[in-house]
Amino acid sequence: MITDAKRDLALLTLQSPLEVKTLPISQHRKISIGAQVSTWGFPAGYKGRAPLLAVGYMAGLDKGRMVVNAAFNSGNSGGPLIDLETGAVIGVVASKLAPMPAEIESAIAILSKQTSGLMYTATHSDGTTEQFTEGQVVAKVLDHLRTQVQLVVGMAVTLKDLRAFLESKGIEP
Repeated sequence: MITDAKRDLALLTLQSPLEVKTLPISQHRKISIGAQVSTWGFPAGYKGRAPLLAVGYMAGLDKGRMVVNAAFNSGNSGGPLIDLETGAVIGVVASKLAPMPAEIESAIAILSKQTSGLMYTATHSDGTTEQFTEGQVVAKVLDHLRTQVQLVVGMAVTLKDLRAFLESKGIEP
């Protein structure tokens, strides 16, 4: 796997070739606000065998990222963002927008660092255990609940960054 942390992208290498047609990368340099887009993915908690469709609209740009009005969830990250008019990839799903007020962010950060108080022992699926303070448990629960909020706004890596990433890895989009 080749990664680019700055652009939040990864390139996976298959161990054996797939006999399927790949999605084209868009030839358009500018994507219109209001364009209908979609992605496929496996959002957190979904246990199905086939990916789920999420459909939305290009809503704007913010800090070098496309803002998409669609139901992105944890698990959609890394999926293609497709322009429904052309069927071409215009970006890559990167994150879900679930903002909180600064004072709540600050409280969660403080709770996460709490080192005293009642202790809780979590047992992971592999049998290992980990200790958390009461405050750390509250912070984890609050952070998890934030990921469940559905604002229907997500962020995506831009086509420009996707093209630059592929080209820097010697792949012609």
